[in-house]
Amino acid sequence: MAEVILRLDVTNHTSDDIYDGSWNHAVDKTNEAICAQKADKDNHVGSTKCREFLDFFRNRSKCLIGMEACGASQDWARKLEAMGHEVHLMSPKAVKPFVSGQKNDHNDAIGIYKAMFNGVRRVPVKSTEIRDLQTLRRIRSQVAKDRIKEINHVRGLLAEYGIVMGRSVAAFNKGISSALVNLKERGGVSPLVAEELRTTVESIKTKTERQKRLDREIEQLARGCKNYENFLKTPGVGPFTAAMLCVLLCDPDIFANGRQFAAYIGLAPRSRGSGGKNVVIGIPSKFNCDSESRAVFVECAQALTRYKNKSPWIEGILRRKPKKVAVIAIANKLARQVWAMANKGESFKQMTILTA
Repeated sequence: MAEVILRLDVTNHTSDDIYDGSWNHAVDKTNEAICAQKADKDNHVGSTKCREFLDFFRNRSKCLIGMEACGASQDWARKLEAMGHEVHLMSPKAVKPFVSGQKNDHNDAIGIYKAMFNGVRRVPVKSTEIRDLQTLRRIRSQVAKDRIKEINHVRGLLAEYGIVMGRSVAAFNKGISSALVNLKERGGVSPLVAEELRTTVESIKTKTERQKRLDREIEQLARGCKNYENFLKTPGVGPFTAAMLCVLLCDPDIFANGRQFAAYIGLAPRSRGSGGKNVVIGIPSKFNCDSESRAVFVECAQALTRYKNKSPWIEGILRRKPKKVAVIAIANKLARQVWAMANKGESFKQMTILTA
């Protein structure tokens, strides 16, 4: 199979065009350009039709194509794989250290080539089912964030009128109707303000119903995914978490072991070394890892700590370590175990580290 590295700026394309020299630098293993767009007399690269781009690879023998995993890269990868090519997607953040010289497409293409053959972890090309499941999860996540934002907004506005709501979502839902009635009866507030607050509360209720509907749709779609039922049998894991695991571990082979998976989602401590000395500096901050996935694993670990029949391992680490440190350790163990389940295609086995 011939090696081909492709510099594809897929964020600058429409359904018909690829602009700004997006694929004008593809290099082979000798770093020689194998395809290039035509430039005008001022060396300005014109737009390339998508069909021309696809025809270029349709007419080539099967090859290995490397791309940065940026916007729309999954769609391009599926199209290229349908032609028989092998596509290697990589995180742009992981490719950056391999790019040298000034910023241009040719140097980026060479950097991608170096990264691909120097052990940079690939990003899996997701199937249509996994893509749909991931899309629903992202929509649900955004709806949940917007809902919480509006709840906090209304809570803050009511506080200006001396009405203090409970801090939890359940307390808000329970007391918001009486709070609006109380506000209206008090007087001293414009009917326009009361109406706008009522409209905002109705919006919150609509988002709540939409979130519940999305939960049902995610569960329905996830049931057709590999390992969903196995994930669902794991202690502390519910339908939404099991669906998330189907996306994260759609191709467990991209991780060499469970520790790599735990490190990927930010549950393994980092280390820094120099002069033969290594120092453990704690787990990554939420800005340097998959914070949403880590938060879900932490919630599962917290659920395990509330089990009545906790395993001796959990009991022991809760005694020895502060609560937050112990929860991260339990989440780390859980992440390693679900990776092993996905890698072997097995269901959850009772293990002393998690259950009694």
